[in-house]
Parts: sequence; structure tokens; C-alpha cells
Amino acid sequence: MIKTRKAEMEDLDDLLAIEASAIPGYGYMYDDRFFFLENQGNTGEMTIAYVDDVAAGMGQYSVMPDGSGWLEILRVKKEYQRMGVGTEIYKRYMELADETHAPSIAMFTGRRNIGSKHLAEEYGFHLAAAYLENALDMKEREVTPVEGFRLVEDLEEAKRLIDEPCEGWGRFMALNRTFMHYGDDLYKYLIGRKMIWTDGESVLVLGCRMLEERGWFIGMMNGDLKKCQAFAEYKVKEKGLPKLTVSFPPEREDLIEFVQSAGYTQAGELIVMEWIRDENS
Repeated sequence: MIKTRKAEMEDLDDLLAIEASAIPGYGYMYDDRFFFLENQGNTGEMTIAYVDDVAAGMGQYSVMPDGSGWLEILRVKKEYQRMGVGTEIYKRYMELADETHAPSIAMFTGRRNIGSKHLAEEYGFHLAAAYLENALDMKEREVTPVEGFRLVEDLEEAKRLIDEPCEGWGRFMALNRTFMHYGDDLYKYLIGRKMIWTDGESVLVLGCRMLEERGWFIGMMNGDLKKCQAFAEYKVKEKGLPKLTVSFPPEREDLIEFVQSAGYTQAGELIVMEWIRDENS
């Protein structure tokens, strides 16, 4: 029998064991324990699933700036996979969507992860977007100071700088493999986190949603891309961070050529699945 409940900090050891089994050698539950379990910088609920009283799976439902739901860190121990654990976690996800009145829910997976895609499809999710993730190793990178950029602190200015150019970056802005809808709610979030920069003509969104110590992300940039890239590298190096990541739709051949010339390597082929509430149902 499979049961689910809200996870608490005292469940951390079980959550770490689940993650270690599901994705050996890769994980971030421990580093993000306060973010997920105590909502420090986040809003949402971590669900833990039990099979006959054994902790077997987990999944996080987070609330995005516009009130939509974001599904992440879905993990099931290897010995309990294909037993319905993920399905039970999804049931809780959908309950949380109703409780929070989410207008939509989204999640990402690898382009080749057919199982994850199919599970989402069972709950009415559809393919919403595809992205190429590119990473730049900053540890040995030499940079020079770049001047002329300032933080954007006004919502109307943020809208003017981002609204039209963002169309070339797909339906979502990607930060920490979290895909968020463009719009005023996102811009307020970015302003609050001091992530929008401009030199008066070009615009750059730079920062992270979580796990800053692992690196920063370029959410989007427009205008003089070389100048935006140089400023991003300068700020990341100034913070002593090891990596800079940027994601964009695969049809942007110009950006593919640009990031390759800048020294990035492709780190992932991702798809975003989305469920949209039918207000008439």
C-alpha cells in the first residue's frame, strides 16, 4: 500500500536515501533542505511517499511568482520504481494545484526521458516547449571588468526591456532548470532578487533561484550579446562562482553559434510539460 504525506525536516535522512538511490552520485536535496522543507526562499510542499511504511519516493510542488505550480525533484528508489509511487505523488501534486488555485502546472524532463513524459501525460500535461541547456566552466576563466550596467528596479522599465525580446527565448524563462512564465509577476520577482541589468540599450537577466554556490544563470539577454556575456562572466567571477548556464529554444541557431563561440558546452536537451486548468470544467 502506498501512502503520501507532507515531508518535514526530520524526514531528511529518508529523503537523502531516496535521492541517492534514484540518482546515484547526483543530488541537491541536502544543499536545498531549507529551501524545500522550510520554504526559505520558496513556497510549496515536499511530499514523501511510503510503500508498506518504507520511504520510497518524494516530490516537490513549488508555487511560482504567477501562482502556477512547478513540479521538481521527483525521485523514487530504484527497487520501488514502476510500482505506482510516482503516480501517487502526482495525485498529491494535483491536490496541491487545487488547494493553491494554480492556473497551470509545469515540469521539465530530459528529451529522451520517455517515462517521465508519459507519467505527466497521464495527468493531462502536454509538451509546451523545448530548450537547449549550455554551461560555461568559470573556474579557470579569465575576465575583465565591464562597466555601464545598472540594476533595473522599476517594473515599467523591466516590462519595456523584456516583453518584446523575450519572445525569442520561448514561452518560459529558465533559471536552475525551473521554467517560469514571463509577465509582471516574474519581473517583480526578478527585481526583488536584483537580477535585471541594463546599460540603457541591452538587457540581461542574471542570477539564480536556488543553489547559488553552484553557479548563476542567464535567464535572457538582448541587444549587444557580447557585452551582456562579458558582464555576466565578470559578475559570476566576482562572486567566485564555478559555472554560468543559459538555456534557450533549439531553433535559435544564432544563439547556438554565439554560445559555442563563447566557450559553452551543451549540458542538456530539455522539454517542458504543462497542464493548464480548464476553467469551464
